[in-house]
Amino acid sequence: MPLHPGDRFELPVTRAAWEAGHIPLTGAFRHLVAPAGEPTPVTLRGSAGRPTAAVWDGERGLLEVSTPEDLGPMTGAARRLELHVEEADPPCFRVGPLGQGSLDLTWGIASREIAGVSVRFDPGDAELLAAFADGMEAPLPAYDLNRWAQAIALTPGFDELVSLPFLRDVIPYEHQIAAVQTALNRMRGRALLADEVGLGKTVEAGIILSELWRRRLARRVLVLTPPGLVTQWQEELRRKFCLDFVTHDAEPFRQAGTEAWRRFERVVASFHTAKRPEHARVIEEIPYDLVIVDEAHHLRNARTVLWQFVNRLRRTFLLLLTATPVQNDLEELFNLVTLLQPGQLKTLRAFRRDHVARGDKRQPQDPEGLRRLLADVMIRNRRATTGVAVTRRIARTLTVEPSAPEQALYAELSEFLRAGCRRGGQITRMMAQTLQMELGSSPRAAAVTLDRLIARPGWDPPLRDRLRRFSEQARALVDDAKSRALLSLLRAWPDKLLVFTRFRATQEHLAGLLGEAGEPFALYHGGLRRADKEDAVRAFEGSARILVSTEAGGEGRNLQFAHGLVNYDLPWNPMRIEQRIGRLSRVGQTRDVHVFNLVAPGTIEETLLEVLDAKIDMFELVIGEIDMILGQLTTDQDFEEIVTELWLTAEGPEAFRTRMQALGDQLLAAKLGYLEAKALDDRLFGDALAPGAGP
Repeated sequence: MPLHPGDRFELPVTRAAWEAGHIPLTGAFRHLVAPAGEPTPVTLRGSAGRPTAAVWDGERGLLEVSTPEDLGPMTGAARRLELHVEEADPPCFRVGPLGQGSLDLTWGIASREIAGVSVRFDPGDAELLAAFADGMEAPLPAYDLNRWAQAIALTPGFDELVSLPFLRDVIPYEHQIAAVQTALNRMRGRALLADEVGLGKTVEAGIILSELWRRRLARRVLVLTPPGLVTQWQEELRRKFCLDFVTHDAEPFRQAGTEAWRRFERVVASFHTAKRPEHARVIEEIPYDLVIVDEAHHLRNARTVLWQFVNRLRRTFLLLLTATPVQNDLEELFNLVTLLQPGQLKTLRAFRRDHVARGDKRQPQDPEGLRRLLADVMIRNRRATTGVAVTRRIARTLTVEPSAPEQALYAELSEFLRAGCRRGGQITRMMAQTLQMELGSSPRAAAVTLDRLIARPGWDPPLRDRLRRFSEQARALVDDAKSRALLSLLRAWPDKLLVFTRFRATQEHLAGLLGEAGEPFALYHGGLRRADKEDAVRAFEGSARILVSTEAGGEGRNLQFAHGLVNYDLPWNPMRIEQRIGRLSRVGQTRDVHVFNLVAPGTIEETLLEVLDAKIDMFELVIGEIDMILGQLTTDQDFEEIVTELWLTAEGPEAFRTRMQALGDQLLAAKLGYLEAKALDDRLFGDALAPGAGP
């Protein structure tokens, strides 16, 4: 597998190797060479940002670097260097013994581009190439087939994973590597990944996908998820595995209509979009190499439209991901396994007769026999046996008492937005939702959006005047209560703090506030270039005590060197809150993580926090459990949309609070259902289905 400009990977290195400039290449790294095996001159760029000349010698298993300090600082006895390939010599291909030849090379033996890739040929093939130049002809597909065959011959088996050097922002654990190898070797790419919540099923699926893709075994890929996870899957596949997917709601996809399913080779889509008849008819005609279904417990009932849709899909490889494959009875397990390997558990009638205890559909009559059959299709790791553990989360709600002008702005603008949206006039649902969230963040954020709306043409004069008065009220609040509360917290908290806000205007406001207070800080947001994002993280790791981040910082960044987090504003979707906390509270964190929630009385955020904390103890859940709980709700709506609907249709703050308490009761029932299913699965499977436990 040759190196190409634009390749990026993480390379483990010890201090001794770094100082000597001779970095060992082990495992799959040795295969990142030209097929001829010769040393490859490359230009690399590391975290220091300076181009560095090096020689990649896969034959000797060494990366030789003359100035390793240009790659980045070396801290401690060992670390992982993130490297980007900026330049690399073209790969050298051998023509090989192809009988009468394989390619019309009338241009001779010099370097040339083939399909946009610069290549050169080994001098040892000069005689054969000269014969081609004299007029011999052979079809190009024959040459391509030979080159592909030689590439496959050079590719190791699945015991050696070739995709690991290309992972970013993730270092897989032993149980994940074992799960990937088991799924690819023993299960041949058709597996039920049923690890406990928080052990990284998504990472396992991503590595399996990467292995198949890099070995040219998977080109067309479909990922099916609940609606709330579509964007998260797309972002993680791009960031962690360097794989670009289009989502079903992306503008180019929607413009292409149903034909988009054929046009785009790698798609992430929600269950509910894909199974709609007009889409399903097209999707079911497409031969997919790999289909991944997240939250696959939605497929436990074979009588549903979703199960039947997935069962009809044409797919070579299939991955089903769920932490709770059984909830009500063992027939659910039969339905999942049948999607993967029809006949593995025989027919439903035979399964009931041979494996289900009479009088109790949740109890197997021969647990060991059932586990032996499942070992060919199912992998389940448990936290107790992997040694993966996280420290405690300690959450505190800091109630911020707003001033009278702040209270007036919040109450008056909220009622204006609710009434205007319900009347169906010029105040749209999206406009009301955005402004209401900004009100819960800062007056500055609301003022920026109000000014933008005022500048739009077509407003009724009375409405424009109301908006202008609200903007003036917001801009007059330069010394708001939440800003003072943050400064007070900074004086009391001695360590680094990660401060999250959803809005850039609030971030800019906090930057000015911290600058005036003399606090060293860095800013992180989605509008920064990659290099600037890296600089912000390094500054936070170094001299900056505070990192003020938008939601972009909640997307996969590992900031475990800090253990204090402030939710300056609170997302209406608890999964977003979870993503924020997950930057600090994750495997590898050695200290308890402190979460400070700043909320004002009488706000939507206060009511939401009461429901999440009092009803389901959200801040005590394991990473990923909130997803499982929300997945139990019998609704296709995003949680944020549920909250918006309750707020818009409520007659006032008290009615809204009552409706949110009812939603909290649903969440509690969902949590209890999840915990019951988890306990049942633990009893059924135990540790028998961990990689290496089967035959």
